[in-house]
Amino acid sequence: MKSGLSLAWVVSVAVGAQTLPNPAYRVETLMGVGRPDGVAAADRILDGAYGVAEDAAGNVYLAESNAGLIHKVRPDGIMERFAGTGTLGLGGSGRPALQTNLTHPTILLMDRDGGLLFYEAENCRIRKVLTDGTIADVVGTGRCGGSMGSGTRVRKALDSDLTEVGGMAVDSLGRLVFSQPAGHVVRRVESDGYIRTMAGTGTAGATGDDAAATSATLNGPRGLASDADGNIYVADSINCRVRKVNTGGVISAVMGAAVCATSAASFAGPATTRLEQVHALAYDGMTNSLYATMPRLYRVVRLDMNASRVTPFFGNGTVGAGELAAPTAMAANEPSAILASERLGVLVGAESSFQVFQVQNGAVRRFAGKWIDPARTAEAAELPMLRPSGLFLTPAQTLLVTDMGAGFLLSHQTSGALGVLAGIPYPASFWKGDLGPATSATLDRPRRVIQSAGGVIYMTDGARIRRIGTDGVINTLVSGLSGATGLALLSEEWLVFSETTANRVSRYHVPTKKATLIAGTGAAGYSGDGGNALEATLNAPGDVAYDSQGNILIADRGNRRIRRLLAKDGYIETIAGNGLPLSYSDITGKAALQTGFGSLAGLAVDGDDNIYVSEAVRVDVISKDGRVRVVTGFLGEDDDGNRSYLDGPINGASGLAVDAAGRIYIAVQQDGRVLVATPRGGG
Repeated sequence: MKSGLSLAWVVSVAVGAQTLPNPAYRVETLMGVGRPDGVAAADRILDGAYGVAEDAAGNVYLAESNAGLIHKVRPDGIMERFAGTGTLGLGGSGRPALQTNLTHPTILLMDRDGGLLFYEAENCRIRKVLTDGTIADVVGTGRCGGSMGSGTRVRKALDSDLTEVGGMAVDSLGRLVFSQPAGHVVRRVESDGYIRTMAGTGTAGATGDDAAATSATLNGPRGLASDADGNIYVADSINCRVRKVNTGGVISAVMGAAVCATSAASFAGPATTRLEQVHALAYDGMTNSLYATMPRLYRVVRLDMNASRVTPFFGNGTVGAGELAAPTAMAANEPSAILASERLGVLVGAESSFQVFQVQNGAVRRFAGKWIDPARTAEAAELPMLRPSGLFLTPAQTLLVTDMGAGFLLSHQTSGALGVLAGIPYPASFWKGDLGPATSATLDRPRRVIQSAGGVIYMTDGARIRRIGTDGVINTLVSGLSGATGLALLSEEWLVFSETTANRVSRYHVPTKKATLIAGTGAAGYSGDGGNALEATLNAPGDVAYDSQGNILIADRGNRRIRRLLAKDGYIETIAGNGLPLSYSDITGKAALQTGFGSLAGLAVDGDDNIYVSEAVRVDVISKDGRVRVVTGFLGEDDDGNRSYLDGPINGASGLAVDAAGRIYIAVQQDGRVLVATPRGGG
């Protein structure tokens, strides 16, 4: 095993934080290589390759959206962390970018002064990494909403609650321009700090060409690009067109037709050739060309503006994992970002292929990121993992692991050997292969996994529960679920599962294929303790587990509590959590019912009925007497923002498993690793 204090783990410790020795556990990495810094970009896993930008020195910036990171790729190909800690969260302004939490950075744009603008999607704001390395807010309050109101409303940039931002550009005067798909407008931050509308009326439509852009209607505008003459190009996405706003404020059609294309289109012909929904744009001043991504059809097209001709540029129109081929023969899922570079050619960020491709001189290579193929990795400790999620330990001490991001079900033997039980190298969010070998099937966000005593495997996979028999054949057991998450097994015949978005827990009888509701009314809430669980309300229930008495424990995540459904009478009660958020003081020794927990991502119970929970940033154990102890991760934070940790920070602790020796197995999604915490003096 490798040390749990690898570089991939400790880089996110802020200045002033301290990492304390763990007196109770020895924590090590069991599987995965983490998110290493200072490695070749093409050898690094990217969890959601989204935005791409380039500075004057030839450094390329990449947004690893799902990891909450922005990276810099130096001209020598080495990738360094540029902003973000790797912990998803709301980070303040004025702090060093490397010590600031980010939440899903997406669109990147190099400003004229050398600063890097980026859109932080979950917090609905545009921010900037200044040239001194600190972060400043540029547009938005951090609240998502529609305070901008109608298309003509004017507000100060930092006083505006934004809806989604679809694209960004800088105009000829250095002003920031951004699109808002839900508002059907393009806006500009003026020199006085106020936001004014540049194009669109705020009503969805496709009218107004060859007239004032502020009188025209747009429909879901997304990507933006600018040229040397100061023209702004707008991906009028739902209208399947690209339009131009010139320096005089007049809008006109540039590419696309009034009718959207289908997957059968050739995407070759005059500028009026039909397009599908256009997202990102890039302008190439060297050839006077415009590139447009169409993620839903897995393609990028190029408009030669001199010849007014559209041609296919990248992608073959089929979903795939990005095996290298000629540009128009590539199968790359969801091209989401594009950059035209004088030095590098064209860079295409394919979000769900987890890679950035470089297209230059008619050839394609991987610029950054790589697809995961466990079959090519012999040792589990050397395996790149995307988002390990669910864990289950079999009686033979084989650890079953789901990689939710990469779409694999893996096995880890005590020898360290790695096996693939289900899934193929293919982008996530797509499933197929029922009634065939599980090793030839595609998985769709597999979260939790269990195995019966007879060797049958069950796992939650997107909106379904799938079964893998002892013959290795996979099939769907239950479909149409609303956020299938938790999964537990009482016997060979009975499963229990939770539906997070439906706020309920059900029991499933395998022989008769019948599901019966056992907890929750379907409405989100917190009520019903001391009464029938069927009349109680839950809020986004996650993991479920059985204790030694046959009671069902429920991680009631939205309520930040653990509830217990009693086997003897079907009544429900709260056994941990006071409903308050994550406690910022050390909770060791506190009563579980008086403790504020964060999001209860993982839940497990050992043979002595000790309860183990993961709160994304830490893992705790609740003993039978109801007292809490931090196992590893976040301990506390003082009034000056200095944090303390056991072993170092944990980013995204999720599924848990516990063995008879007291070893705790922890899936850490953002870190891309599985850890094992061994009791001191044991294991």
